[in-house]
Amino acid sequence: MDSDTLSLLSRTFLFRGLEPGCVEKLLDTVETSVLSFSKGEIVYSPDNFRRELGIILSGAVTVTKGPLTVSELRAGDLFGAAALFTDEERYVSTLTVREKCSILFLSQSAVGALLDADRRVRANYISYLAQRIRFLSAKVDALSGGSGGDKLSSYILQNAGPDGLLTVRSMTELASRLGIGRASLYRELSKLRDAGIIDHNGKTVKLLKPELLK
Repeated sequence: MDSDTLSLLSRTFLFRGLEPGCVEKLLDTVETSVLSFSKGEIVYSPDNFRRELGIILSGAVTVTKGPLTVSELRAGDLFGAAALFTDEERYVSTLTVREKCSILFLSQSAVGALLDADRRVRANYISYLAQRIRFLSAKVDALSGGSGGDKLSSYILQNAGPDGLLTVRSMTELASRLGIGRASLYRELSKLRDAGIIDHNGKTVKLLKPELLK
């Protein structure tokens, strides 16, 4: 691997605190693969995935669950932990390439070997899993508590992309996700739009002033 790639890997959750040279030595002991994907390609889906941990080396990948955008992954981000060390036959989400990307894949056995080889990698991986639990817990809290306006504000903040855009399959589906009525959803959207916080057009919400939702 070139020096730029090793430098990037040394800043990821998995190899945080390790020098690029140390990362290179560790990776030389396990089998890895680097694959390229074009815009629009599906990397993982519930019915088609690898039991491997992926690390984005370049580009961007959008993570969705049904019609909802969960997050966007960029260089240095990890995915695939839900497919490791489990016999589940379906993956938890769909990963679609937003910008042409390159991804490093580590098999289950490779990840296990790395965890055994260096205690720092082991601690980093545990920390990464804990962060994912907190992230998912925050999403549950956002959808289960507070008023309709609070739920909507939290949902927009959690799911809007870097460009501030949030697109859903239908407002009826979003209202169901939030546990509020469709009329209440439109009422809360109107309040945010009138306050200049969002722009709402059909199935798309554009977040204009995120600081006012925090």
